[in-house]
Amino acid sequence: MFKIKKLWIASEWESTLRDAGLLDIESVSKREFDWFEAPNRRRGGWSGVTRIVLNPDAVPQDQKAVFLKIQQNHFYRAPSTFFLKRLSFAREFDALQALAPVVSCMPNLLQFAQWEQDGNQGSLIITEALEGLQPFDTWLKEQKDSADTNQSEPILKALQSVASAAREVHHAGWAHFGFYPKHAFIRQDENGDFSTCLIDLEKARQPLRSTQSTIEDVSRFLRHSTELNNEEKVAYLRAYFQTDTFSDAQKRMIRKMHGGPSV
Repeated sequence: MFKIKKLWIASEWESTLRDAGLLDIESVSKREFDWFEAPNRRRGGWSGVTRIVLNPDAVPQDQKAVFLKIQQNHFYRAPSTFFLKRLSFAREFDALQALAPVVSCMPNLLQFAQWEQDGNQGSLIITEALEGLQPFDTWLKEQKDSADTNQSEPILKALQSVASAAREVHHAGWAHFGFYPKHAFIRQDENGDFSTCLIDLEKARQPLRSTQSTIEDVSRFLRHSTELNNEEKVAYLRAYFQTDTFSDAQKRMIRKMHGGPSV
């Protein structure tokens, strides 16, 4: 027996999602998808991502696309939930609900559903597709591989945008805990400035200490941004801390960061 345990829909998207057949949760849970990102099989279950065009018959410029993430028995345990098993998308949904009203770097959440069938638990999250944005690591590699010798300024501006997104999340009392370069999507506007959208908040939570947010997220971003040189990492940290000169406390934090620069 299929039982919906939770369903949330952005009201302005309800009719569009219904027309696309995405409000029939039981049917969606059984659908075979062309995976945008192959399913992860771990934690006793699986989790995958697909891109769906809601109105494929429309001309390309009028098409609306979404990312649909779906999982089954993909659990985590945490002290905050008394180590009970909980679907990781449920935590991501909580983070998006809490952060979207107070920060500018969250994807547009359209739908969340959670269900149970024959002893298995599943959930899905639908967000608006990030058209015109690309992962920071992909963009950075393109810049580094470019023959253009004037890529320094856009790299610094992009780093400022990513640092601003991290700072916003941390000031809201949250940490991403999966702050990899591939999860920071960026876009450059016609003025050369950048905006950032953070994805994949399955591990996001509210740490007890703000320094933990900084060390975990900033360290993870720097450690996996292998294309960045020491000067660029320093620029990222200056943008994050909003300072030209690091304090002694900030230097101590930086020294704890794996992949951090010499300061």
